[in-house]
Amino acid sequence: MSSSIPPKTKLAVNLRIAVVQLNPQIAQVSQNVSRATTMLRKLKDTLDNSGTGKNLDLVVFPEFALTGYNFHSRDHILPYTSRAKDGPSFDLARLVSKMFSCYTVIGYPERVSTDADSKLYNSAILISPEGELVFNYRKSFLYNTDEDWNCQENPAGFQNFPLLFKGRGKDLSKGKEGNAVDVTLKTSIGICMDLSPYKFQAPFQDFEFATYNVDNNSELIICPMAWLHSSSVTSDLRKEEITEKVSKIEQHTRQQHLPAYGSQGDYQYDFDNRNITKRLSSDSDLLQKDYTDFAKPDMSNVNYWLLRFTPFLALRQRYLWSIEDLFPFLEKKRSASYMGSSIDGIWKFKNKNAIVVMANRCGIEDGTTVFAGSSGIYKFNGKFDNEEGHLDSENQSVELLGNLGKGVEGIIMRDVNFEVFRNVNEKCNQCIRR
Repeated sequence: MSSSIPPKTKLAVNLRIAVVQLNPQIAQVSQNVSRATTMLRKLKDTLDNSGTGKNLDLVVFPEFALTGYNFHSRDHILPYTSRAKDGPSFDLARLVSKMFSCYTVIGYPERVSTDADSKLYNSAILISPEGELVFNYRKSFLYNTDEDWNCQENPAGFQNFPLLFKGRGKDLSKGKEGNAVDVTLKTSIGICMDLSPYKFQAPFQDFEFATYNVDNNSELIICPMAWLHSSSVTSDLRKEEITEKVSKIEQHTRQQHLPAYGSQGDYQYDFDNRNITKRLSSDSDLLQKDYTDFAKPDMSNVNYWLLRFTPFLALRQRYLWSIEDLFPFLEKKRSASYMGSSIDGIWKFKNKNAIVVMANRCGIEDGTTVFAGSSGIYKFNGKFDNEEGHLDSENQSVELLGNLGKGVEGIIMRDVNFEVFRNVNEKCNQCIRR
């Protein structure tokens, strides 16, 4: 039976979200699965013993969560590829979804068919609480490592889809308590490089992924990643720079008494909603760029990720722009907004909410590639539109709900509260009672 919800009704949404941070090494799939399962059992025990009866709604794993990332050729990666409904990543995601009665997102290397010349993609599957495949997203913007093994770009580009959460909304038109209702969220997945300028060549201020999501009113954005730490060796470095960086990586792992691949099995569990991440400006002297203090997040990368979501950030500078200033950019990009502004409003995201979940891997591969970890959950609140000038974690329009450390495996869980608006004419299931 449907309840009657008037146009533009505000729904309060509460989701319990967990992010799993792993240090997966190539050729160690079973070991990677084992460590992930160990952490998830700890989380399951914690929930079972909490006495609240509340389970998870969403679990997110990193890009290539079980296979490792740094593949150097098609032949190198082929033994680890699978179709969307096969393989260890699908099996683990089904296990997790059924264990917690939740959605699970996990990144994996996809082959379309069993043919020898099958196209390959860097993908992420979304599995339902019943263990069924709901969505398979393919990375749109490729990093140079993806191109090393002939990964294909997503022919569909960025995508947005509805995701139903049963009983996770409250109809605020009925008072503070409200009636429990189902809510269908406009959801998007972006994999690592999707957040960056296309091929690192597009204009930085185009913010392609964030602009797509603002224009399409995304409310839940899920980002599996294998994002690098600044200490990592990259392909654009000179020989002497590579030698220096490799030396520093070796030095830092020795100082931490760790093997060359970094930390495994020293788990960080953060299930405390009060443990929010401390804001730190991008020009602060307190920012650490060395690969040390593994239990603390890499705030340089956190600030950069938030910068890449500029269209979601409050920015008083928008009030200095005119429609005449914007129109050439909108016409050229064929988008509804530019840096969050549109001809219909100074800030397209004003008074809206969106949740961003970033699941980044940690650890080291090949003794040269260092991953930044720092997985976290963020809420963009749509406030402070003409007050804010910061383009980093100091911006009050983004709430840092918590992050894991840069160099350790672990799980972070948060109860996330936000609001969405629904029109009675929208074709979604948000008004169905449980």
